[in-house]
Amino acid sequence: MRVRRRSVKLAARRDNHYNVRVLQPPSQPAHQPDGSAASTADQLREKLRVRAEELESAERHIARLETQILAWKDAKRAASDAMSRKKSRRWARLRKRSQLSNPSVPASALSYQAWLARHRATPANLARMRAEERSSQHVPLVSIITPVFNTAASWLSGAVDSVRAQSYENWELILVDDESTKEETLKVLSELPRADQRIRVYKLDKNQGIAGASNRGLAEARGEWIAVLDHDDLLEPDALSCGAKTIQAHPDADLIYSDEDKLAEHGFDLPIFKPDWSPDFFLSYNYLCHFTLLRRTAVERAGSFRQGFDGAQDYDLFLRMIEKTDRIYHISRILYHWRRTATSTAHNIRRKPGALEAGKHALTEHLERTGQPGAVFVDWSTHAYRVRRDLAERPKIGIVARRRREESNADPSERISVRTDYPNYEIISSEAVETFRIGDTDFAWLLFLDSEADPIDAGWLIAMAEHVQRPEVGAVGARLSRLDGKVEHAGIVLDSDRIGLNAFRGFPVEEPGACRQLQITRNYSAVSDACLLTRREVFKEVGGFDAAVAPYSDIDFCLKLRRAGYLIVSTPYARLSCEGARRREGNPAAAKIMRERWSDWLENDPYYNQHLSREADFSLGK
Repeated sequence: MRVRRRSVKLAARRDNHYNVRVLQPPSQPAHQPDGSAASTADQLREKLRVRAEELESAERHIARLETQILAWKDAKRAASDAMSRKKSRRWARLRKRSQLSNPSVPASALSYQAWLARHRATPANLARMRAEERSSQHVPLVSIITPVFNTAASWLSGAVDSVRAQSYENWELILVDDESTKEETLKVLSELPRADQRIRVYKLDKNQGIAGASNRGLAEARGEWIAVLDHDDLLEPDALSCGAKTIQAHPDADLIYSDEDKLAEHGFDLPIFKPDWSPDFFLSYNYLCHFTLLRRTAVERAGSFRQGFDGAQDYDLFLRMIEKTDRIYHISRILYHWRRTATSTAHNIRRKPGALEAGKHALTEHLERTGQPGAVFVDWSTHAYRVRRDLAERPKIGIVARRRREESNADPSERISVRTDYPNYEIISSEAVETFRIGDTDFAWLLFLDSEADPIDAGWLIAMAEHVQRPEVGAVGARLSRLDGKVEHAGIVLDSDRIGLNAFRGFPVEEPGACRQLQITRNYSAVSDACLLTRREVFKEVGGFDAAVAPYSDIDFCLKLRRAGYLIVSTPYARLSCEGARRREGNPAAAKIMRERWSDWLENDPYYNQHLSREADFSLGK
């Protein structure tokens, strides 16, 4: 959903030690009504200055620690490699004597490789796709741009071969040599145009980086659609066919992306099964990444690739594109294999620390362009981003505390007052969310809270308020953990049999979860009313909670919000604990109503990939 623009006074910017823009509060007017007010303002500015310096110091310290850790990992890996070579020699002797094989592939990789073999296109599938496309009336030209710099000959040839193997035939491959010096790279580049007339090679006079090379490729491209292939990665043979099919199904599309995996020494591994377009997830990191098809005019309208963002040049481009379009579609299929080497970001983002800072820079500028005052921080435990938006206002929040168990007499007032930084709230009680009558209150925002929930961090309510103030957001959920340190609520995954399952339930709270999704802000189709914040006007707009579908009324409420066009946000930065789980079973009539009312949503949750386990744990499915 497109972010609505607001006219605001942006904070001033300055560059810190890492050339990363830091938001500063707007300058104060010279005239103050009295001396005490001026003194207070000066004190606040001094506190902000000190905190900014502390933050810069902390970032420098963390960066040093990260470098030391990587050096330690390299040393550990070198020692491990030496030990592996020693073991390999011993295994070789054993194999020679007993014909034993060395089981060097991780079990998880073997499991995924077996899954991929069952799901990838067969030769018969590819032949059928090729025949269908040859008879199609609309077969757009796809320009594949590949910047090249000193690539190993075997890897570059493999990347090109994966393009030539495409079932979709209307493509052109534009290889841009960014002043390579390796003879093996130059030799391959000189031979490729003779192998296929659809391949063109251009050489830059001087090294311009990935953005510069990509822009040269874009200038030479003739296609209606643009794709980018890294010089050492591989495409699945049906990648372009799947893209073309999506273009035909959605002729309005501007950006199309697919699932992907990693290409390691032991083969394909570490699949990334993505949700459909999730704007809040995208602001946590570039989950779109590979494989993407971009409408050429949309790329040009956004300003193409920009110098100074190498390592995050695609993230920067995508951020500018989503400011101008919401026509974004997802292909739920592994179509791209990202090579994982010891020096690539596919292995570890800190291998290229400039990429992390470039992404932060791009995200900060995105907030400025879209009129969202705030700041971007790096979560150093996950290397994902956290966007912290300024609160435009702090209206009174009505905290509707409900008893989950009849025998519970828990009063959250004291616990909330001790651990809540948000200054403007009032606690009221309700036997159930379904019996709450909004006409009895005048609160601008409403928080539905389990009376046994206990805030862990004082900033929990501000973390939720940052999102609920956004006009495109309908409801915000928190992360609740049990007393044993395991996750209870972190978002809800829809299911046609069980209506809704708690995402990541039972995971240790500090685990990253699949693709770091337990520790980042993302969108879900629903969040639990154990801690749910919404605005009064949207609550009234969709009719609030429906008692007829209890205990699924929170899921029903969120789906009504989704149908009305609102986003549902779950933030891990609002942390609370609770004693146990809310049971949703026991009301077949309510489940029947939900299946009739929301059948399409329950069968196809857009925020949970169809290839994942039905247990809502984000593991590989069947």
